[in-house]
Amino acid sequence: MQNQFLNLTPPYSSRDQAKWFLIPAPFDASTCYRPGARFGPQAIIEASTQMELLDEELLFEPYKIGIHTTQAIEPVLDPEKMAELVREEVSKAIDQGKMVCTLGGDHSVSIGAITAFFNAFGPLNIIQFDAHLDLRESYQGSRFSHACVMRRVWDLGNPIQVGIRSFSGEELTFLKETGAKPIFAKDIFSDPQGSIDSVIKSLDKSLPTYITIDLDCLDPSVMPAVGTPEPGGMLWYTLLNFLQTIISNSNIVGFDCVELSPVPGINFPEFTAARLIYKVIGYCQKDKI
Repeated sequence: MQNQFLNLTPPYSSRDQAKWFLIPAPFDASTCYRPGARFGPQAIIEASTQMELLDEELLFEPYKIGIHTTQAIEPVLDPEKMAELVREEVSKAIDQGKMVCTLGGDHSVSIGAITAFFNAFGPLNIIQFDAHLDLRESYQGSRFSHACVMRRVWDLGNPIQVGIRSFSGEELTFLKETGAKPIFAKDIFSDPQGSIDSVIKSLDKSLPTYITIDLDCLDPSVMPAVGTPEPGGMLWYTLLNFLQTIISNSNIVGFDCVELSPVPGINFPEFTAARLIYKVIGYCQKDKI
């Protein structure tokens, strides 16, 4: 079993020298439709070993900044307890001066990761790429469900939601009460550059930025292996354009990539997820190597 992203070896995978920590959080006890996200982190790590180390767009090798993959967090059944375990591990990495990518696992693991960054840095721009609002107060008896992620972190800064194309009546009421204006998937389809500009205008430049990527933000034709797929999502280069522009216009402190639920016999989704993670690290480290 491969345990280092990109199959890196020291010094590039060294805990002490690496700039980035990847923290696997193999948890899916809050999944409501198709389970399997607990297998996502390992599938991503395995797929990453088949990637080229040179970024074809940036024309440098991001791994040289150092990427250490930590031991996976031992999952528990309770989403709230799991969120606390994630918070503890991410906080340890932050205290060591590391940039952190948390690998889900279902989206509930992001609650702990975002809370850790809030505790360390104060209010954040929290940019959520997702098909769903995740703004329910509670779902299936848990306030820490994957469907409640953004509700739990809503007051931790400046939330910006991108790629939305499915939500409940309860969530619509919350939007009206708060005045929040998500960037809907249909608007991205109609005006991709205008949608990117809207996100940039919504950023509070005085705050550090955290990005949470639920892979169901992508269209199922690009990313079918997710817990709750929705038609009409973003395509690969559209998402990359968003990410590169956001990262160029803000101070990124960390991100997560969640909800990969591997499908037996189809391996391109985990490869896509691994590429996406490496892309984000590359965008963050451009001109820093």
